[in-house]
Amino acid sequence: MSIEKKKKRKLTLELVLMTVISLIAGVFVAQLVEDISLQLMMQKIGSDDYYERQTQDCLDRLSNFITSNQVTEQNIELLASWAQKESNVYVVFYRDVEALFSSNTIFFTEDEEVAIPLNGTGLPYYDVSLFDGTIIKAELDCYMDPHLFYLVDIAGYMMGGIVFVMLLFLLIHQKIRYINRLHQELKILGSGNLEYTVTIRGNDEITGLAEGIENLKNGILDQQLMKDEAEKANMELVTAMSHDLRTPLTSLIGYLELLTMQRYEDEAQMQKYLEHCREKAFQLKKMSDRLFEYFLVYGKRDYQYQFHTITCENLLEDLCNSQFFDWQEQGGTLICQIDALSGIIQVDSEYLQRVIDNLISNLKKYGDLNQPLEIMAYEKDQTLSIRICNHIKPMHSLKESTQIGLRTCQRIMGEHKGSFSWSQEGEYFMVELTFPLLCFTKR
Repeated sequence: MSIEKKKKRKLTLELVLMTVISLIAGVFVAQLVEDISLQLMMQKIGSDDYYERQTQDCLDRLSNFITSNQVTEQNIELLASWAQKESNVYVVFYRDVEALFSSNTIFFTEDEEVAIPLNGTGLPYYDVSLFDGTIIKAELDCYMDPHLFYLVDIAGYMMGGIVFVMLLFLLIHQKIRYINRLHQELKILGSGNLEYTVTIRGNDEITGLAEGIENLKNGILDQQLMKDEAEKANMELVTAMSHDLRTPLTSLIGYLELLTMQRYEDEAQMQKYLEHCREKAFQLKKMSDRLFEYFLVYGKRDYQYQFHTITCENLLEDLCNSQFFDWQEQGGTLICQIDALSGIIQVDSEYLQRVIDNLISNLKKYGDLNQPLEIMAYEKDQTLSIRICNHIKPMHSLKESTQIGLRTCQRIMGEHKGSFSWSQEGEYFMVELTFPLLCFTKR
């Protein structure tokens, strides 16, 4: 059954779209504010009262200028400087009153007199009295101050900017609230309440982050559940093993008591008691080995390994001559193919013996005594490799077992910075141990 995953939207694309929408809205509002402001200004300027006030103010300023600068007919050109300062006033001065009705009219500009035809502009003209009492005419028209347009633009930009920021904030506010919510939920999970369900909303990268947090939380819960079950199984195993150990141990103590008190009829009965003691002792060893192996694979490792150095040659000599003595005692043959060894390794003798005991136990249970046991050893690439090969009894298979003994060996060899591997091809079974070499001995 295939599960189709939802396609996640890109958070970056969403933010870009929000920014574009906010920007368009801001520009629209800015333009709208400018249009409304201009319309209001034009309505105000178009009223008669406003125009009359502006004209009267302009004439008052002109009169004050003439008085303060004592403008007469001799220095009438000073009026040109006043006209230049009035940025929102159109004015033409007529020195000859009767010339208003002639073909040419004289007016003052910045620095010269210019003759223009009078075509009847329709603009009103006003009497202006100079300082010496001379009357001149002024064709005057007041229009809007250009600075007002700047103020309108600034107001439009400010309103557009405010709308842009507020709308963008409103659009991303849900994302921010979701992120803050995840932050609070992480605090709840961090406090130890792993039963709390993380809120999953939307389908973007933030949603993926929330799903990852939820999956991580569920994984931790599963691990804790497995740990609790493993601890429970360990307790049950220890309880069961304690009960199983007590039965043969009680029998062993009973037989030893009979032997100690010499409560046997003859030599044959004594040998029978000793044989029972031997059987119970091996039964206890087998149970203790199983308990040790289970603890080594699944339990905590509080034991500190005690390593010491040994030559590879001595290790292989002990392996071939004494460790597999039980195999030879049962009628099996041993073939050792060992290269010249000159290296030194570090081992923990107690735990290495556990590895050998596991191998011997497997040989007794599954090994075919009719086939030779082969031991091969060689040094290569700063590593000592030991291969142990044999044939499995017909109708037996290592796959039928829990392989806990092999995993025990694998863990012990890992503590030795080496490796332990096994393989099976048909009835042929091979185990390989590797040790890192410290150095080579001098010969």
